[in-house]
Amino acid sequence: GSAFHGVRMYDNDEYDVMIELEFRNYMQILVRPDQHRPGMVHLCFKQLDCNHLMEDTLLDHRWYLKHEEIRDVIYSILNDNHDRLVRNGNMDAYRLHCEPRGTCFTITATSVNRQFSIDFVPAIKVRFVGVDLQVVPKSVPGPKRSSGCTFQVQNIRDELYLFEGGGVMIQQAVMLLKALCESKNLRKIRFYHLVSLTLWLMDRDDIKEYSLEYIFLNLLYDLCEALEDNSLPYYLYEELDLISDFKPHELTEYAAVLKKAYMTLKTYPYQENLSYERCSWHFF
Repeated sequence: GSAFHGVRMYDNDEYDVMIELEFRNYMQILVRPDQHRPGMVHLCFKQLDCNHLMEDTLLDHRWYLKHEEIRDVIYSILNDNHDRLVRNGNMDAYRLHCEPRGTCFTITATSVNRQFSIDFVPAIKVRFVGVDLQVVPKSVPGPKRSSGCTFQVQNIRDELYLFEGGGVMIQQAVMLLKALCESKNLRKIRFYHLVSLTLWLMDRDDIKEYSLEYIFLNLLYDLCEALEDNSLPYYLYEELDLISDFKPHELTEYAAVLKKAYMTLKTYPYQENLSYERCSWHFF
């Protein structure tokens, strides 16, 4: 999440946690790309020793892991905390509330003086293309026969390592771009879009040679191009298009808004009498 990547913009007490499930002999799980859903994979457990409970509840007839059943397991564990009263180190009492939300499960803790929430995202640890990474259970449109066994590829550890290598200036550029998107009400642009966009820029250019304004404007330009081309590959698994769920009218609208902002902002470095108010309205 944004806190983990060092690009948290608000002190809003909302956090993201990935729950990584590791099966014994996980390296023997066969990870098979979905031919009809680029960026998605199926997990075949045929080479693993599985007990009858797992065979009957978590696997289909082809030994493929079913994503809804994995989600049910995680939900049953987290939901045991629903309505529970817990205390922190200062003995403040918090009431917990658990609910499923999309691909995650949210636990909200409420006390007399504070409320915070954590989104828990379940993931399976696998070995794929020679690397240990995570796959997240996710439903994606496509052929019905394989629709219940789809998982989305992610590589959070390498992503974080590479992103941190960009330093503070990269973090600031991403935060500026996210602020710009929010000020324009482009809510569908998320931090994970901008992180991959940044990693592609770092791969292409030696960003240590450039200023914050240069990095920001290049990221903005690249985002415009990605929306116009309807393609933003995940840096660590190019088969996954991060904007494949955008509708055509959203792509057109977002690209137009950001292109207009880019055409204006790229002139600012050359204006000597630029006021703070004239610049800041793009971001707040």
